[in-house]
Amino acid sequence: MPARYTCDGCGAALGALEDLHRESTQTGRSWYCGYCRTPVPDSIGERLSHRSDGSPTDRR
Repeated sequence: MPARYTCDGCGAALGALEDLHRESTQTGRSWYCGYCRTPVPDSIGERLSHRSDGSPTDRR
């Protein structure tokens, strides 16, 4: 089972790229919960961005 991160804002279980919102900045990327836009730590966002949820819509 893939590792998950629980959002501090809404309590959603974030486990894949599909659960995140990414914003590019001058210094890199900032990650946010895809449901409530609460900031997610960069290390967690980067790790989860390499996961997919396994749904039929995954393109990887």
